[in-house]
Amino acid sequence: MTRLRAFARDFRKGISGYLFIAPGYVAFIAFMLIPILFATSLSFYKSSFNVSAREFVWFDQYSLIFKDAVFRKALFNTIAYTLVIVPATVTISLFIALLIDPLGMKAQAFFRGAFYIPGVAGGVVLSVVYLWIFNPTYGLMNYLLGLAGIEPVLWLAEAPYSFLAVCGVVLTFTIGQPIILFLAGLAGIPQDILDAATVDGASSLQKARYVRLPLLRPVLLFVLATQTIQVFQLWEVIYMLTGGGPYNTSTSLVYLIYQTAFVSADYGKASAIGVILMLIILVFTLLQLRFWREADM
Repeated sequence: MTRLRAFARDFRKGISGYLFIAPGYVAFIAFMLIPILFATSLSFYKSSFNVSAREFVWFDQYSLIFKDAVFRKALFNTIAYTLVIVPATVTISLFIALLIDPLGMKAQAFFRGAFYIPGVAGGVVLSVVYLWIFNPTYGLMNYLLGLAGIEPVLWLAEAPYSFLAVCGVVLTFTIGQPIILFLAGLAGIPQDILDAATVDGASSLQKARYVRLPLLRPVLLFVLATQTIQVFQLWEVIYMLTGGGPYNTSTSLVYLIYQTAFVSADYGKASAIGVILMLIILVFTLLQLRFWREADM
């Protein structure tokens, strides 16, 4: 009873703080937690447009999904996208941030804006632009290849060019945010440490390798985690450019969820694929956290 009274007293003291954080929790519950729970429950049903006539099938959806060749191909493509785009994004954005960091404030502001604008434009807008660039007849890419004496390429209709085209488009709008984060992390490194390294005779490359990179570890972990989650949810570029083709060589899991739910109207199967994707993202994120924690020890 005494503990209950103490809890009530502490709650009354902090009621204003709870009211400030309540909108965030309400939004999380309404738009994240409830949909996740509903999709998880729906994955155990065979359901179409008529939700009231759904049939409870236990884990049959999951067993059928793993036997589906299209799902296995989409899973392979999604992991391949992650293994290609995430390291490329982190490496390119970190390299660019290291180049921009020594510049003045006005120059840094210009480059931050220049690299961040594609991210603001979004994948749909950039995909429309790249539809012209990759056009097999009058596109810019084949025009440049023609100048070099190379035969035209069906960038969006041949494997593995369709996969590489999607990766290239995604890279154009995913490096902006990591560059800004890395620049913020670099700005937070005490100048005294860099000056001490200079006095010890460290070169610019040595300072980047042995001073800046270790101190950027928290930012690097955050960028890796967020970029992994973002690439695992890739679908709008695929929808706009390739439609998952040719022969599902560029299909991702999220695009397969879209096709299964809104084209085939199989909501139970689509929910099951979504649950599997959520678990995969969770596992990848935990592995990254464990790796970096072990590296810190």
